[in-house]
Formats: sequence, structure tokens, C-alpha cells
Amino acid sequence: MRIEVQLPTWLGHVITSGEVTLFTDDKEALHLKAGNKKIDLDVVDKKFVKDVVGSLGGRTSIRGRLSQIKSIAEELRNEELTVTVSYKGNRVVTVGAKAKPKISRVLTGTNAIEINSLRKLIELGV
Repeated sequence: MRIEVQLPTWLGHVITSGEVTLFTDDKEALHLKAGNKKIDLDVVDKKFVKDVVGSLGGRTSIRGRLSQIKSIAEELRNEELTVTVSYKGNRVVTVGAKAKPKISRVLTGTNAIEINSLRKLIELGV
């Protein structure tokens, strides 16, 4: 029997607690903090995020990316895991179990994605 899970869901089960900071070219890019079925990602370098999102491959349209993010978010919710993404300390989006969308539910088509700051999301260019 083979069970497939998305990478964020797998990470949510593997990384139970701790903190790590990622650097690219000697420059801080991302700070990750995990605990209590929650992973907080604080983006410091938006170029890093654009490179990661761009490397996902295949799904270059906004609709394609949204579909992929929606699938990940719903899987996280089902597994009772939450991932938050912030930009320089300001929460941008919450996906998974603790997402409490209001208007963003209309935009995303799911209750597993909460857009906390549309302005910052646009600024990240995701």
C-alpha cells in the first residue's frame, strides 16, 4: 500500500519543534519555527520565495498555483496541521487547520486558506 502526501504535510509531521534560519548567498532568506502542529515561515528575502515558487514547475498560471496551494491547504487541514507565511514579521497567509477565512474563501474556494494581508501577498509576488 502506498500513501502519498504533499511535502508541507510530511514536514508538519516530521518537524515537531525547533527553529532554523535559511541563508542564500550569505543573506538571510527564511526563518522557520515549528511547534504544536504548526509551522511558521517568516520570509526575509522575497526573491527567495519567488525562486522557490517558480521552481515548482508546470503550474505557472495563477489558477494553476492556486489549485496546487488549495490542495496542500486542504490536506494540511485534514491532518490538523497549520502553516503560516509572514513577510518580515507581518502575517500574509494562514493555511490548514487554523485558517479562518472570511472574504478570502470566495477568492480561494476553500476554508483552508486565510489571506491575512492581501497587500503583503501582492508585495511578495506569489
